Amino acid sequence: MTPTPTTSTPSSETRPDSPGSTSGGPRVSVFVTVYNRADLLPDTVRSVLGQTMRDFELVLVDDGSTDGSTDLCRQFAAQDDRVRVVEQENGGIAKAANAGVAACRAALIARLDSDDLMLPTRLQEQADFMDAHPDVVCVGSAVEMIDQRGRFLTVEQRPIDDATIQDHLLRGHCAIANPSCMIRAAALRQAGPYDQSYSPAEDFEMFLRLGEVGELANLSEPLTRYRLHHGSASVKQGRLQRENCRRACELAAQRRGVTRPFEGGELWRPGEDRASQHRYALLYGWWAWNSKQFATATDYAKQALRLRPWSKEAWMLLGKSLGKPNTPRDRVQTRTTYPTDRDHTVPAAIHAKKQGQAVARLGECAA
Repeated sequence: MTPTPTTSTPSSETRPDSPGSTSGGPRVSVFVTVYNRADLLPDTVRSVLGQTMRDFELVLVDDGSTDGSTDLCRQFAAQDDRVRVVEQENGGIAKAANAGVAACRAALIARLDSDDLMLPTRLQEQADFMDAHPDVVCVGSAVEMIDQRGRFLTVEQRPIDDATIQDHLLRGHCAIANPSCMIRAAALRQAGPYDQSYSPAEDFEMFLRLGEVGELANLSEPLTRYRLHHGSASVKQGRLQRENCRRACELAAQRRGVTRPFEGGELWRPGEDRASQHRYALLYGWWAWNSKQFATATDYAKQALRLRPWSKEAWMLLGKSLGKPNTPRDRVQTRTTYPTDRDHTVPAAIHAKKQGQAVARLGECAA
């Protein structure tokens, strides 16, 4: 079945508000690919409809869902005329993404995954940035990392300048979070469609191609909540994702005539094995602990102990977190830096806090 929007529109070749146009269409198009996300999709859609910017459209691309997601998409379209729905037979994320791009009418296209959330000022801040920086073809942002239950873990900071982002990408690090990005529609057309052969790393491969069209950037403030959960492609197909990232990096380096070592071999999410599940339970736990989310850290310490009851690191995390409440989000300033703070060790996490306390004491003495 060919992807079809629920509302009839002229072909992109003839209508004046086709992708990249500035006349007749909204300022920003947001598109979300959806496949069996009935549990999380309502919060995702509401986060878009609650934006401070009002001049946007939301395109929901349903990729043959079987869990009621299709009906939810239609309900949102019936309730808000800014929402349009494209329905297609299940063809995979890249095919759905290309259908979304084709349906978008604005010159700026914002991505969001169906399990993630926009913070209220995201569209306004990114659109203003793009207007002020015409050489930038894609801008992301720092992201708030949340877990499956929506609990805050940390703010993950991505590099903000083009040179560092490009270097990180060529080394296999996803320096722009896909659900945080806004892209110029003209640049997407120039770079070419999302390539299904790189799935589930088709977004990463697209960032490499976009970097050959123009500059890349990230805003330093978090504008997206990025959900970590067991149903994501990074969990289900982690090894394939990393291998496709390696292949994309090698080809991009060849096109640019440069060489970079591939550093992205580690899985981004826990795999099927208990060792990686234990490692990520500790990582999320220490993120929560550093963010003063002690009740959350306690849960992850217990999860790590169920996987490895003899783990000293898990017992340490439990001892430092047990019985303490979470600190309100607006009182937390802690950030982590991608990708270095994913290569964590527990002593490093403890040392960082002690080092900060020592610096504070020195400052008091100097005063």
